[in-house]
Amino acid sequence: MILLADQLEQFRNDGVVCLRDVISEAHINGLRAAIEDQMSGCGATTTGYNFEDFAKQIWTEDQTADVGNANRFDMDVIKQRIRANHAIDSMREAGPDTDNAAFFYDTAGWKSYDDIRRAAFDSDLPEIAATLLGSEYVNFWEDTTFVKTPGTRQKTAFHQDYAYFQIEGAKCVIVWIPLDPAGPDSGVVRYIRGSHLWQRTFAPNLVIAQTPTAGAVDEVLPDIESNEDAYDIIEFTVQPGDVLIHDVMTVHGAGGNMTEKNRRAISFRYCGDDIRYFDRPGAIPQSGVKHTLKDGERLWSRDYPVVWPRPWPGFSLADAWNVA
Repeated sequence: MILLADQLEQFRNDGVVCLRDVISEAHINGLRAAIEDQMSGCGATTTGYNFEDFAKQIWTEDQTADVGNANRFDMDVIKQRIRANHAIDSMREAGPDTDNAAFFYDTAGWKSYDDIRRAAFDSDLPEIAATLLGSEYVNFWEDTTFVKTPGTRQKTAFHQDYAYFQIEGAKCVIVWIPLDPAGPDSGVVRYIRGSHLWQRTFAPNLVIAQTPTAGAVDEVLPDIESNEDAYDIIEFTVQPGDVLIHDVMTVHGAGGNMTEKNRRAISFRYCGDDIRYFDRPGAIPQSGVKHTLKDGERLWSRDYPVVWPRPWPGFSLADAWNVA
């Protein structure tokens, strides 16, 4: 796919670009099927969480958070940190709680689902990422699933992705792929225009609150939620097939889903040729990685496959990874 000059300029200036009709219907349907299976395992798998349910648990007196078998995060520690900080108070939309509402989160689906791997590796996205980054090659870093069902009050706190990842360098983009129509009322991602140019690295927060992760050493992001008028916040109304792509330094967040329809989405993260591995303090542990990379090394690992360029047109990197 050839990007237009104004699309490249928008990405450079704003730190985010919306591209229309990029993902095929076949990829969209495959991603929907994978996410439906992920959601069916919530509570049983080690990676799937319902953050809406956990947000309700934070203010109960129970000492232990019940998140089933999920183990990527120490939710008891997170609960204690949020309760001590009270930062979740502004992180929920006004309105009554809905019994069946869910903010579903899962990760590393590409290692289990062919349909996620095909969309991440064999669609136009790797080439688009390479073009936006001006990179000779692109590694795939990870995928994350975000679903907000009808009546989900939980917001996604404004944050900057960079310090969540075990990386160092400038060339990294995040692709947000809506699988349902998404707009302001359903929790589409909102971006602070130009924030990738601030030349500041912010500590990762706990997503459902402004509270920084344990061990984070970077500065705390300002309280954007309480001062939105002070920032140039932009958002897009998108349809399945569209994608939102932002720079790893762009500050962004999302509202709850106060509509009567699902807001399903998945994000892919791509790293360019200047990215090196760095076990950053406070970064979120990845699920299922087996590499032995040391700080400063390139991402040469089965955990971070090179997805651009392809050896030849039509070559399926997803199939190659599956049998390697």
